[in-house]
Amino acid sequence: MSIKRIYSIILTLTILVTGVISIPVSASTSSYGIVTADVLNIRAEASTTSKILGQVTQGYYVDISWLEPGWARITYNDINGYCSSDYITVCEGPKPAGIRAEILPNTVSRSGAVSSKGQAIAERAKDFLGVPYVYGGTSAKGFDCSGLVYFLYKEMGVTLNRVAAGQMTNGKWVSLDDIQPGDIVGFKNSSGYVNHVGIYVGNGMMIHAPQTGDVVKYTSIVEGNYAGRIAGVRRIFD
Repeated sequence: MSIKRIYSIILTLTILVTGVISIPVSASTSSYGIVTADVLNIRAEASTTSKILGQVTQGYYVDISWLEPGWARITYNDINGYCSSDYITVCEGPKPAGIRAEILPNTVSRSGAVSSKGQAIAERAKDFLGVPYVYGGTSAKGFDCSGLVYFLYKEMGVTLNRVAAGQMTNGKWVSLDDIQPGDIVGFKNSSGYVNHVGIYVGNGMMIHAPQTGDVVKYTSIVEGNYAGRIAGVRRIFD
């Protein structure tokens, strides 16, 4: 039986069983991907509610073994899982040497409308990933949520209010649709009080200091617990 015939049978069975057209990457034309999101979650299954197995950051190469609508089955650092294909550029042929692309394909350069100072805040926030949460902390030894935001802006010469609710009165209000790197995202509790803030860094992600026992890390603002708690967005630099 020819390879073409075998592939046709596999594809037909996949559609009949799952109702989804899934395409195995051909072994004769090796494929790899380049991550275009600032940070991309690797999930156990092709679902936004599935367990997160790990993360891969912008520009890194991943091996692709399977593609289906909206999802790619990938391998990265011995982690096998699924990523949103919206944030992976699929390339044919042998994977280049190294682990990361020098230039990202099919990406648009940042608009001049994005504040260079806001971008600098977002980039600086990445330097503190992994720093432990410390209640009342405002230094690299430990931060609470508003302490991290306060510290980052203080470095840029701006003194914000110290607590989360106060920081949501600093600067100016902008809509969530207009959010840009460096903007402050506020979150409310069940009573409507703003009790948490983070720094937006692009691609639906923020960097924040979540809670006691945790560390400064990336978290999505468009899915998961925080997506339904957004109280507003404040911009300090135009």
